[in-house]
Amino acid sequence: LDSHLFNLSSEKLKLNTRVTLIHQDILQFQFPNKQRYKIVGNIPYHLSTQIIKKVVFESRASDIYLIVEEGFYKRTLDIHRTLGLLLHTQVSFQQ
Repeated sequence: LDSHLFNLSSEKLKLNTRVTLIHQDILQFQFPNKQRYKIVGNIPYHLSTQIIKKVVFESRASDIYLIVEEGFYKRTLDIHRTLGLLLHTQVSFQQ
């Protein structure tokens, strides 16, 4: 968790009532069931698979925007890998 980036972002967005920043481990986070929300983040390579599975299969986010490491991105395009096959039907990727 990057406290410096969170504090900086909070300061920049404090007047924007449409954005709520949450500074918490996403793997421990319980996604809301009834609120509308989007997920935006830059995720670490070593947790990419766990985080992707959680946000795609457990959240009800209307949109998910994640920045991932290029090697992970390429692995997700491989439909011969379990994660790639699962994601192929659920998400669209952009490079």
